[in-house]
Amino acid sequence: RSPADGKTLLPLDLMRGKRFTFNSLDSMSGVIALTRDLQAAGESLDIFSSRSESGGHRGSIVAVAEGKADIAAIDCESWALAQRFEPAARKVAVVGWTARRKGLPYITARTTPEKMARAMREALASLAEQPRIQRVG
Repeated sequence: RSPADGKTLLPLDLMRGKRFTFNSLDSMSGVIALTRDLQAAGESLDIFSSRSESGGHRGSIVAVAEGKADIAAIDCESWALAQRFEPAARKVAVVGWTARRKGLPYITARTTPEKMARAMREALASLAEQPRIQRVG
């Protein structure tokens, strides 16, 4: 589980010299949050031996599972979905956390019927309630 106080928990000794993959340069959860937390610790992305863009959190998870990268930063909701639907997620483990930050909102058209909007809210809420498995196997 993430730290109860929401603070960063970065295992710098495990990260140093590793291959880092991220979904995109403009992603808060994929690279920006990690960059900020590394800077707060007096480090930078230069801690990694290499950096590569995967195109998506799922791609980052697969890259780590296949040994093409060693570390990726994945937001909690994408991780929960991957644990349910991406077999490669069973081959990776959580080793640290960036500091807790506000996430982006989910939006729908104003014309979406209220019944449908309510169903979407309930579905999203149920995703947040899924158990977070830290290590499998």
